[in-house]
Amino acid sequence: MNLGGCMNSVNIKRIRQSPALVTIITAFIIAMIYVVLNFLTGGKFLAGSNILFVLSASVVTSFVVIAFCFMITMGFMDLSLGAIMILASNAGGILAAGFQWGYFGLILGSIGVAICLGLLNIKLMLVSKIPSWVFGLGIAMIYEAIGAMYNASQIKIGKQVVSLNTLCREIGNPPWNLIVLAAALFAAYIIYNKTSIGFGLRAVGSNKTVAKMMGINIEKTIILAALCAGVYAGFASAINESYGNRVGTTTGLQSIASIFTPLAAYLLAKALENIFNIIVGAVISAVIITSIFNVLTLLGVPSGTWQEVVMGGSVIVCGILSQRRFEGVVK
Repeated sequence: MNLGGCMNSVNIKRIRQSPALVTIITAFIIAMIYVVLNFLTGGKFLAGSNILFVLSASVVTSFVVIAFCFMITMGFMDLSLGAIMILASNAGGILAAGFQWGYFGLILGSIGVAICLGLLNIKLMLVSKIPSWVFGLGIAMIYEAIGAMYNASQIKIGKQVVSLNTLCREIGNPPWNLIVLAAALFAAYIIYNKTSIGFGLRAVGSNKTVAKMMGINIEKTIILAALCAGVYAGFASAINESYGNRVGTTTGLQSIASIFTPLAAYLLAKALENIFNIIVGAVISAVIITSIFNVLTLLGVPSGTWQEVVMGGSVIVCGILSQRRFEGVVK
């Protein structure tokens, strides 16, 4: 009789039955990986300035991942989110700089456009009943065209896409972007885990028939979840505009590329859901994915080629990990 094998099996079972212990072990493994990466980069990776850069670069991604948590949990994969964020960023910039409304205009314009377009998408998806990712591809092209027409109209009168210059730049940089993220993370955690909105969207995402039998208003729940997603996508847009000064328009579905990193982070958060609450895991995963590309840059791996290969591989691997317990695909 193999007593050693039996003992190992018992120990593994005990570890799995202790969520706190699993979380500690996972955090320790991640920390050890970071130590190894720091060694490979000659100590550059864990330098204070670089860690601050990684955390700061993870902020926009974290907001988008949290938006994905609300959308994908209820069964919608809106690929137009990147195009929505471009329009939202420009709307916020116009109100902030063009109308001199400052931060109020930047945040109001970004969140307002993100919410309106997000709710419009959800309503059209519910009415058309076509797969959300198919609808997202089509509407993304429309939103990109709107942005391109705005850009062309500005060039025609001798101007460029709205620029903040030195206005409203603090929220896009540390420590303010990290402070805003911390507050937003706390709010998202409460909404997702402690309110009827979060309970409803998880029930709807799990089984609409059962949720309806429980007395949950399906359409209202979906709209409320889309509203939450719009708020976080809007904040991401405002911070992105503040950090970059201006956000250029795109065409040919190039806006979808801007949500690949958040998508990989969401899939990783989903894979780690049994270890970390998915909202907390969203930020952790965003930092991990950002760290990977930071290490690649420090190691001299060229962007646009091999880094894109890593990005594609990350999406696939994280997707496999996130779906290992399920059958089927996201609608």
